[in-house]
Amino acid sequence: MFAVRRILFSNTVKDIFVRTKHTLPDLPYDYKALEPIISAEIMQLHHSKHHATYVNNLNVAEEKMKEAVAKGDVNTQVALSPAIKFNGGGHLNHSIFWCNLSPNGGKPDAALLNQIKKILVA
Repeated sequence: MFAVRRILFSNTVKDIFVRTKHTLPDLPYDYKALEPIISAEIMQLHHSKHHATYVNNLNVAEEKMKEAVAKGDVNTQVALSPAIKFNGGGHLNHSIFWCNLSPNGGKPDAALLNQIKKILVA
């Protein structure tokens, strides 16, 4: 009975947790859209180099983790955790960052603008 449950559960978990590779998201604007505040060169560097490196390294680390789990290699699993955390965090942070920028960003509300002025004048 327990063996059957274990087999059923493990197959179900495998089916549910099939991972796909992480991909570099497209920006919702052109690299030059934020000029002159942020240059196209900086945007391209951060997107196509820095963010792409986080994505690639995360995929490599997750593939190695998958192999380590399949082999029951706990030492490798533990050793890979920092790389997954670092690169996963870099990927997530950059993905959020791109969505928080806008070519026509608008202006802060009055309360925020007053606080900014206080800090800059001080």
